[in-house]
Amino acid sequence: MTMALLPESPLRFEALMALTAVAQYGSVQAAAEAGCLSAPKLHRLIRTQEQRLGVILVTTSPRGSRLTAAGERLLEYARALIHSVADAETNARQEHRELNGTLRLQAPQALMEPLLLPLMLRLQTEHPSLKVYLLADEHLSRTHAAAPAHLQLITGSLPASVYARSLGNLPIGLFASPGYLNKIGRPDSLGSLARHSLIHSPREGQAPVWSLAEGQTHRFQPRLTISSSAAALRAAIEGAGIVRCYQLEARKACEQGLLEPVAESLWPAADTLALTYALGIQAPASVRVFLELATPWLREQLVG
Repeated sequence: MTMALLPESPLRFEALMALTAVAQYGSVQAAAEAGCLSAPKLHRLIRTQEQRLGVILVTTSPRGSRLTAAGERLLEYARALIHSVADAETNARQEHRELNGTLRLQAPQALMEPLLLPLMLRLQTEHPSLKVYLLADEHLSRTHAAAPAHLQLITGSLPASVYARSLGNLPIGLFASPGYLNKIGRPDSLGSLARHSLIHSPREGQAPVWSLAEGQTHRFQPRLTISSSAAALRAAIEGAGIVRCYQLEARKACEQGLLEPVAESLWPAADTLALTYALGIQAPASVRVFLELATPWLREQLVG
């Protein structure tokens, strides 16, 4: 029996991914800045798909991009297809999920202890032959690794040239100890915040300036400056003042009653977090297995 060939579909998977990215981020430029693809390529993919289908999928204005009714209908199927392809890739690799060799991972120092270290210890327990080299962004010049990292946790906008797995959002908040707040008071505005002792961690930038909600900034004279985010958090626990850090960093101390969130109306927009890797599908097998094992766990921690 011969199998009849199906007619070629006018749909292109890469174009469906482009459409999904524009819908998610609100504009072609925002999708490009999030590291999906370059803006010209996103435009080209969508326009070519529109020509093949004979319908307009996206309209663009100075305020951003909007999907047309046809674009919204196609988006439903595109999302389902993308998820199905991701599931198929994961299932196809089930027989090759053993981690071994050496993995080099790079991340901001602030995310080492609360996020990356627990993951690596867990994976090494399950995969005893795995060796891990963790690199902090802030200390690369000191460690001078012999080879670049296989994978990297990156916050904020991504370079257009990298492959990435989006992990979610990293809320940024203000925290202080109950003892400090009971003694000094709880700030509820930018003005009242200025009357408090603020702990500055230069990883946020050399200048003591905090970015806050709705584009506000607060320049201050820090009572204490510490280059280590973990030490800055410890200082806040000991009652030295208010610290600005990722909510993930302060989660355990808040659960233990050692810290409290303060002035939540002033918290800035969350950072985005992604796990990036080089070479795409040509990456070493250990990198691809790590992505499949680590991505769900990392996403779970961000929403926990």
